[in-house]
Amino acid sequence: MKKSLLTATLLLIVANGFAQVRYGITGSGQGSTISASVDLTNLGPAFGVPIIPVNARTGFRAGLMADFPLSGRFSIRPQLLYSAKGGDVQTGAFVAGLLQKFSPNTPTTTIAGIESKAIINYMELPVQLLYGIFAGPGRLLVGAGPYAAVAVGGSINGKAIDFNTSNFRKLDLGITASVGYELTMGLSLSAYYTHGLTNISKNSTPNLGGINPLDPAASLAALDPSAFGGTLHNRSYGISVGYLLPSQRQMGKGTLFLRSNFQ
Repeated sequence: MKKSLLTATLLLIVANGFAQVRYGITGSGQGSTISASVDLTNLGPAFGVPIIPVNARTGFRAGLMADFPLSGRFSIRPQLLYSAKGGDVQTGAFVAGLLQKFSPNTPTTTIAGIESKAIINYMELPVQLLYGIFAGPGRLLVGAGPYAAVAVGGSINGKAIDFNTSNFRKLDLGITASVGYELTMGLSLSAYYTHGLTNISKNSTPNLGGINPLDPAASLAALDPSAFGGTLHNRSYGISVGYLLPSQRQMGKGTLFLRSNFQ
């Protein structure tokens, strides 16, 4: 009898929790870049740890989300997103700078402006702990948490990346943070930033074998930025619009505009 009562109580708690869960969709324009550098101190102090210049590129991310309330103020919000990241890597400028250090008289003007337009598409799972502050017809939301992402495709200057042979890793782990505002009806607007912690280059040891001071054009034969070795980390940011459907409990009340829904 006691076991049956305990089981029924646990089932009631679980059912009550799921009755408050809300599901929805989200989408955003996204700016992304790659933080890139190569440690060349083994070649001498003059080489140091040069930063590979990367210009941000515009993409998007979109997908599904859920909101699991923990209390009146806190909730857990996982998302499953398709996220287009990458950056316009200034490969020519990086190679030109190194060639000037190897041989100051080497002409590099013809290669300095060459780019490697890298696009890496991910299935991304960010999970944030959100804190809500009631304000006006909704609440201000501040959140942070980890994310995990797996590359599902990509290209460099229009040529598809083969992750089996490329130096790019498929797995990316990092952290994300956001701040936004959510109306009681479920519509939300938020700004976010994601900071990759995984070095997405498989080769952390510098590989400059393709850079030939006597033949600058040949130095750009491999436009894959990960071919240089070193470190590559994803960075992205954007403005998201989202909509959460009412929970089963809210639908049972027959209204979406109850402040008590957040409490």
